[in-house]
Amino acid sequence: MNHFQTSFHSPLGWIRAVSNGTSLIRLDWDQTRWDDPDKPDDVSRETIGQLKEYLAGDRVGFELPINPEGKSAIARHWLDVMMHIPYGSTLSYKEFAIAAGKPKAPRAAGTACASNPIPIIYPCHRVVKSDGTMGHYGGGSSLPPDNADNLARKMALISLERQFS
Repeated sequence: MNHFQTSFHSPLGWIRAVSNGTSLIRLDWDQTRWDDPDKPDDVSRETIGQLKEYLAGDRVGFELPINPEGKSAIARHWLDVMMHIPYGSTLSYKEFAIAAGKPKAPRAAGTACASNPIPIIYPCHRVVKSDGTMGHYGGGSSLPPDNADNLARKMALISLERQFS
């Protein structure tokens, strides 16, 4: 399968949109640029454009063809519910589980966040611990979800949305 990608350096690190030519399948995030060169297509370019608008406070939602790489129907259900967490707000893992129709599954809610291949667009950063602390955040990074850089990105995204909502 052909993959296309476009990357840019954001205030929170490098972001790379990966497309299969028709849909966004993954969003990668890192502190350093990737070694492989960009191979842009319309989907990856449009994704980066919308992400730049979001980070500037000019966009609250995304209009992109998305097809999260390697996700089952159950995983897609969690992602679809996640997509409806309002901009500028947060839910606890328990509240997220209830919204997904799985009130006794806050750990599954955490797993859905941790395995999200398209962060920001599927806003897993909006899911926090019930005491309001950040919890964990992978955010498309290869760093551990409790890494300070990842948690700083999660806090920055929540702050950005609260500033513009």
